Amino acid sequence: MLHYLRTNATALVVTAGILGLVMVWPAEANRTTSMGPTVVATVDMQFVMGGLSERADLMVDLSANGQVIQEEEKTRAEEIERLAKELEDVVDDQRRTNLQDELDLKILQRMAWLRFTQQEIDIEKSLMLENLFRSMQSAAKELAEIEGIDLVIIDDAGQQFELLPNSQLSREGQVAQQMTSRRVLYRDSTIDISEELIIRMNNDYAASTGTR
Repeated sequence: MLHYLRTNATALVVTAGILGLVMVWPAEANRTTSMGPTVVATVDMQFVMGGLSERADLMVDLSANGQVIQEEEKTRAEEIERLAKELEDVVDDQRRTNLQDELDLKILQRMAWLRFTQQEIDIEKSLMLENLFRSMQSAAKELAEIEGIDLVIIDDAGQQFELLPNSQLSREGQVAQQMTSRRVLYRDSTIDISEELIIRMNNDYAASTGTR
């Protein structure tokens, strides 16, 4: 009798589990079906970056700053050259020692200034790219919400492999590394929203600067 009850209890548990799965599956299937297909769009980041008015203005500012830096570098180099020539004609030992110390100091100051300037330029460029990328994210989100797009992907299907001759990686290693970082193998041109994204971002930038 006890064996009979145990056998039937096990059967009842299994049956209940199967019935539960059968009842849940249609609900999950209906929920998935009601969601519909995912709407995907792609963006060519390099193309978008090249068409942004904000980036163009920022590049003009960077170029102007570069001109100022070049003038400063020229002035420092000329000062070092002047001291070096003056040092060649000095006979007095004390005067020569003083000039040599001054020349060494100018050279060290120039090297420190160059390192600092390069770091500042690098920081400025990195912040520029970061801000542009965040603006692109925001504009893509707004455009996706308007157009009913569920997912926006950066399109890198058309990018070529870049091989650096001085890299520590072999050519095979460079290609393999770039392959693993690729996101898109193929995309239809009809799902690209790069042009629309450029227009939206340029309009937003014009509105923020009062040029529209």
